[in-house]
Amino acid sequence: MSRGANVALVPFLYGVAGREELPGVALVKLLTDVGLTAAGARSLIARMRKDGLIAATPRGRGADYRLAGTFLESFRQVRHGRPEPPPWDGFFHAVFYTVPESRRAYRDRLRRAAALARYGLMQPGVLISPVDRRDHLTAELGGPPEEGTVYFGRIELSTADAARVAHRAWELGELDRRYREHAARLRAAVREHPVPPGPGGPALAAYAKLFGGSLVDTLRTPPGLPPELLPGDWSLPVLLAEVGRTYAHFGPPVTAYVEGVVAGEGT
Repeated sequence: MSRGANVALVPFLYGVAGREELPGVALVKLLTDVGLTAAGARSLIARMRKDGLIAATPRGRGADYRLAGTFLESFRQVRHGRPEPPPWDGFFHAVFYTVPESRRAYRDRLRRAAALARYGLMQPGVLISPVDRRDHLTAELGGPPEEGTVYFGRIELSTADAARVAHRAWELGELDRRYREHAARLRAAVREHPVPPGPGGPALAAYAKLFGGSLVDTLRTPPGLPPELLPGDWSLPVLLAEVGRTYAHFGPPVTAYVEGVVAGEGT
């Protein structure tokens, strides 16, 4: 499993637990249930702490880990639903950057922070968002680069041009295809398994595999993207409905198991 896929497992497990904070022992146990080694789970947690995706609170000889930053925001978005996007107001918020190769580390941090904040790439050196997310970028970057420039501004476009730009910047055609595939897979799983498996680590692993990248993919569409800029017959609402239906079918035994692990009852 790739590092990115492993990272995505963490907010998924918090979501199954219905918590923004988990005991470290429980988090390691749940990560081993879904395929990591204990050492791999601890290494993943350490990397995510370094990247500001989770924060630790000491507790006895261990620690509790709380989702942080854009991970916490995305978790709440999945848990509480996407906000209703505003109508198109005629412009994108933009980041214009020129960072030389000698400052590659800063450039990589900028691109990573922009991806987590759901910016799209309009063209090389120009990132766009339907909402102003500069606070997320400055919190991650801590200031401008020693060499190069980073400017914030706006790009005004007609609705038709903005829709074409959004289609490229967020790969909406590819996302629409993936949403349809995810929805069909979830629908088939409910149909083929009328009786869900009972509580346990294997059930949690199967549950994580079933959802695959579907929840992560739902976050790739910026929540503030106006409906006027989306493709016709946009399939995200269909996928979200199937996610809810699949959770209602398979979720209760898995949730019961995870709650037991968090309470110290898991083995």
